[in-house]
Amino acid sequence: MSLRKAAAEKGIEVKVRSGPPGQLQIFKDGAKLFDYKETGNLPETVQLLNLITA
Repeated sequence: MSLRKAAAEKGIEVKVRSGPPGQLQIFKDGAKLFDYKETGNLPETVQLLNLITA
């Protein structure tokens, strides 16, 4: 399941930015919650969902 769909099912609006390979950012309420370039790894959707619901 995609992060957008999982978040929508919980009534949470998130903005997901993707671009060239290796670039993925996730924002909630204007705050950056995740940046692949900074972490160097891609967590599972469940882990990302936990991040945005915290």
